[in-house]
Amino acid sequence: MGGLLITLLVATGLYLFLRAAGAFLIVADPLKNVEALVVLSGGDTDRMVEAAKLMRAGNARVLVITETGESQGESSPPSASLRLEAIRLGVSADSILVTGQPASSTTEEAEAVLVLMEKRGYSSCIVVTDPFHSRRTRLVFRDTLHGRGISVRIHPVTGHWYRSSDWFLSREGWAITISEYAKLIGYVLGYR
Repeated sequence: MGGLLITLLVATGLYLFLRAAGAFLIVADPLKNVEALVVLSGGDTDRMVEAAKLMRAGNARVLVITETGESQGESSPPSASLRLEAIRLGVSADSILVTGQPASSTTEEAEAVLVLMEKRGYSSCIVVTDPFHSRRTRLVFRDTLHGRGISVRIHPVTGHWYRSSDWFLSREGWAITISEYAKLIGYVLGYR
């Protein structure tokens, strides 16, 4: 009986630890109307679906897509297909902007967004990203935009497969969580 109780306590403790590890990565700021809604180009179409929903709800005037420049054998960059996806989802083509410089990291995306926002005179944005990427995104964007008069809010994709309650039940969940913690620790230690 004592062995069963110990096993149950260990299993419960492990579950709570893993759930907290996933929950730590997920942050969400209260939604508020802003000038620009920013969609980071990594990931699948979930980010764009969420961004289009926010645009249709009137949360922003313009949609900003970051340019990664990674076409992976395709004839056009990912930003072009994301732009078409946004239009298909009901976002006006006139309200879509693409950052001018290709970015290969979240830090470079934040720098490109800063350039675009300062050029356009925008002072507020919501950044849409995957839940597991939201804490690091908030840290990077707030560091990059700090002191520039631009407020940034982070909005993770709702209804995403990555949830704190069960991310550890899949290989993809483990790979992404370990990778995200490594990148978060690297960023905090100064590796950009």
